[in-house]
Amino acid sequence: MSKFPIRRVLIRAALVLGAAAVLYVGFVAVSAWNSWNSVEREDFDTASARDRVEQRAAASPSTTSTTSTTSTTLLADLGYVSSVVPSLPDRSVYSDTTPTTTTELPAPAPSKPQAVNAYLGIGVDLSGYADAILLLVQPPSSAPILVSIPRSLYINNPCTDEPMRLAVALSGCPGAASGTELLAIALEDFTGLNVNHFARIKYSGFPRIVDAIGGVEICVNTARGSGGTVIIPAGCNIADGAAASWWVTNRSEDELVDGVWRALAGDGDVSRTGRQRSMALTLFSKIGSFGSAGSITSVLSSVSEAFTLDGGLSLGGAANLARSMGGQSLQQMSIPTETAYTSDGRRVLYPVESFATTLARLYPPAGAYQP
Repeated sequence: MSKFPIRRVLIRAALVLGAAAVLYVGFVAVSAWNSWNSVEREDFDTASARDRVEQRAAASPSTTSTTSTTSTTLLADLGYVSSVVPSLPDRSVYSDTTPTTTTELPAPAPSKPQAVNAYLGIGVDLSGYADAILLLVQPPSSAPILVSIPRSLYINNPCTDEPMRLAVALSGCPGAASGTELLAIALEDFTGLNVNHFARIKYSGFPRIVDAIGGVEICVNTARGSGGTVIIPAGCNIADGAAASWWVTNRSEDELVDGVWRALAGDGDVSRTGRQRSMALTLFSKIGSFGSAGSITSVLSSVSEAFTLDGGLSLGGAANLARSMGGQSLQQMSIPTETAYTSDGRRVLYPVESFATTLARLYPPAGAYQP
C-alpha cells in the first residue's frame, strides 16, 4: 500500500480532530457566556446617586433613622438539627473590646478623596441587611488589599446626614440611591476610595457557591458549634456550604473542650469579620485555581442565581478579581475599632482612627489623605 493514502488519512484525521477541538472550545465559550448573562445585574452609578442624595438633602430637612434589627440564623435553616438542646453558655462576660458608654457619638471624620479604586463585596442576611462587607482595594503600582469591614461600623449616613450602623445602609435612600449605591457612597465618604464595582451574594447563595467548588477547608483547634451540635470539627476539615455559611455568619459560637461546651472567648463582630476575610481568600483562591474552561463554566452555571453584579462588571473583570483575591501577593487589612454605645443604647463599633491612617500602613501614599 502506498504511503500517500496513509498520509491523506492522517491529514484528514488531524483536520477532524482540530475541527472538533474548535467546536468544543466554542461550545465552552458560549456556555460560559450564557451562564454569565444569566447572572442578575443591577444599575450601579455612585456619582449619579450621590448627586440625587445631595439634591434630596437640600430639598428636605435631615431625618434621623432609628431602624435597628437583629437577625438570628437558625441551625435548621442550614440543615442542622440537634436532638438535645442544652442551656447555652453565658456569653455576657465576653466581648471584642471593653465597652465604652457615651451619650453623644458623632460620626467619624471622613478621609479625603484619593484616586484609588475598590471592588465592594456584600453578603446579605435573612433580614435583607448587609451581613458581610469586604473591600478589595487596588492601589496604583501596589499589591491589592482586602479589607474586612464590620457591619456594626458607625459612620455617617449620606441619606440622612446622621450617624448609622453601616449594615442598615442597604435599605437605600428612597428616590435617590439603591441600597448598594448608598452603602458604596457611605464607604466612599469614610475611606476616600472610589467604589466602582460590586458583587452581592444572596443569603441562600453562599452555601451553593461553596458546594459548587467542592467545599472549603476550615482549621480550628477545638470543635465549634451551637446548641450542643458540632458544626466545625477540631482540626482541618473540608466544610460544606451549610457549615461554611454558619462559620462566617454567626455572631456567637461555642467550643467543645474536654466534652464540655463553653462560649468562645473574644467572639463577636471583630472576630467574625476576620473569618469572613479568610473565607473570601479561600473561595477566590480555589476558584482562581481551576485550570480548565469547562470547570469554570460548570461553576458559573451552578451559581449564576446566587449573586448579583453591577452592570459594568465584565466576565474578564470578574476573572481578574478572582485572580487578585487568590494571589499570594494580596494584603489583608482590618479597621481598628472600639466598642461603644449610642445614646439610645445601640452597640456599635467606632473607628479609632481614619481609614487613610490605617491604609497608609500598607500603602504609604494614603497617608496624605487623612482628614
